Amino acid sequence: MSAGRTERLERFAAMLRARRFDETLIEHAETVVGVFHVSVGMEGTAAALAAARGPQDLVMLNHRNHGALQALGSEPEAMFREILGRDGGPQRGRGGSLHLCDPQHGVPYTSAMVAGGVALAVGMALARKRLARSGIVFALFGDGAMNEGAIHESLNLASLWQLPLLLVCESNARAGGDRATATQAARELHELASVHQVPAAAVDATNVGAIGDALLDAAAEVRAGGGPRFIEARTPPWPGNASFIPRLASGRLDLASGGDDPWAQSDPILREARSLMEEGVALEDLVSIDVAIDAQMREAFERAAAAPLAPPELAVEGVWA
Repeated sequence: MSAGRTERLERFAAMLRARRFDETLIEHAETVVGVFHVSVGMEGTAAALAAARGPQDLVMLNHRNHGALQALGSEPEAMFREILGRDGGPQRGRGGSLHLCDPQHGVPYTSAMVAGGVALAVGMALARKRLARSGIVFALFGDGAMNEGAIHESLNLASLWQLPLLLVCESNARAGGDRATATQAARELHELASVHQVPAAAVDATNVGAIGDALLDAAAEVRAGGGPRFIEARTPPWPGNASFIPRLASGRLDLASGGDDPWAQSDPILREARSLMEEGVALEDLVSIDVAIDAQMREAFERAAAAPLAPPELAVEGVWA
């Protein structure tokens, strides 16, 4: 098997880990205390991040962090334990869905505050530069963050100080006429980065090859000392996010049928599956990868759900009085 095809299948598997994790969680939504968000439809960006990240790089995520963490290689049982408030995860059940972390895979913390993670990423990048440490910082955030002042302050400082920072806006907003979104006066979100002299581009993130190349190229430019870069990763809104709690609006992903609803035509996983088959990969091989990953996620959830709850005294450990 060629190296290119091997890399594509690895990327495909990363996307499936992200999707099957979220689907498994949605199917057991009644077991989750509080709110959780999913990354369905954004798996192409998650897989691109995993391919572009180097071993010394740091990653700041947002409230839709499941997909990126799974693509990066986080242990699914540990993540399920955190989300379910069970002991045994890296934060012993205190992280919840919105504050998952995995330092071993470059994610020291996740901020669910809109645009909060971007400001923290600027600080991390500044520390990298001042201490002359290798590696760059990735910051992933949603289109809503572009309405926050912290984004513009972060873009300004990152540009002024030429920080090793790659900003990735995961935009799944509907365009508001001649505006980028219904709440944004700018015509294009990435143009707001250009105002701060940060080279920026918009990419169709349902095209796995396109978003993969964009992140690899931008990361290389940042590593070479070119300063910050900005990628607007565009995806259509997933119907399952229409309600407060995500639901499987169009059912679980089915590689064999390919789906016949309109959203399925832009599903990044199905698009990549079709592309791989056009290049000679058998559907049976793709389904085999999927079956193994699906079973892994289901088993991980069952083990996490059976784990003991975190002891109450943990609530006051490791916090400022």
